[in-house]
Amino acid sequence: MFESRLQTAQFFLAVSLLLLFIGALVFIFGAVVVAIFCLLLQAAAAGVGCYLYADVKGYPGPIGLALGVACGIGGALFILILPDQSPMNPRDRDEPRTPRRGMRRKRRDVGYEVLDDD
Repeated sequence: MFESRLQTAQFFLAVSLLLLFIGALVFIFGAVVVAIFCLLLQAAAAGVGCYLYADVKGYPGPIGLALGVACGIGGALFILILPDQSPMNPRDRDEPRTPRRGMRRKRRDVGYEVLDDD
């Protein structure tokens, strides 16, 4: 659906925030049953979004699910505070792989030369 799991997590968190606002407005001006239903959908969307976000950061998904259901959108903030545990090297994450970087590696690696017996 999206290019990365992070974008999918952001989509679910945005939907969760929208459902939170709708549920709060309906709770104030409308039927309580509809408001509770919107808030339940909000907790589910936040749980899925935090599950994916925790998985992207290298943590087990159920930790994100619990934070998302319990704290809603705030669970994503808690996950944001946690240090990144993904197996990728931080230097590789910040520096994109470019052809120039590959060329530098080739210049440094001179390889083997075959010499003739003359």
